[in-house]
Amino acid sequence: MENKTFEEKILELESIVKELEQGNVPLNESIDKYTLAMNLVKSCNDELNNIEEKVAKIVTENGVKDFDVDTTSNN
Repeated sequence: MENKTFEEKILELESIVKELEQGNVPLNESIDKYTLAMNLVKSCNDELNNIEEKVAKIVTENGVKDFDVDTTSNN
């Protein structure tokens, strides 16, 4: 999973969610897919946290104070 890009992980996660929402997946396979989905979520979250730390460091090093990522905009 670590060799996949963030975007590939998101696409895979979306695919798994769609499959599970359809309700046509056998129980054991559903559990496996759910586990994979949760691992993808954790990996994406970890990657986002690392990127946020890097951006904060860059901003701090360049003298910008009180930098905050606006997560409410819909561009």
